[in-house]
Amino acid sequence: MQIKITENKLDQKLSEYQNRNGSTKKWIAEQLGMSQQRLYQLCLSSNMMVDVALKFAEFLNCDVKDLFEYEVIK
Repeated sequence: MQIKITENKLDQKLSEYQNRNGSTKKWIAEQLGMSQQRLYQLCLSSNMMVDVALKFAEFLNCDVKDLFEYEVIK
């Protein structure tokens, strides 16, 4: 079984977090130990390592499945 990401919702989730907490993407990137440029790249990517997705889910206090629209390929 494979999973194909059809939509990356990370940017949307980060924007919601920013609105709730008044934080910037620069601050978020620092908290996650990455550059702001890398954060932007990941927001646009349809290919993300599982450990990175889990790191975002933990930071945002959400389920990793909330970060993506996806389909299961059998």
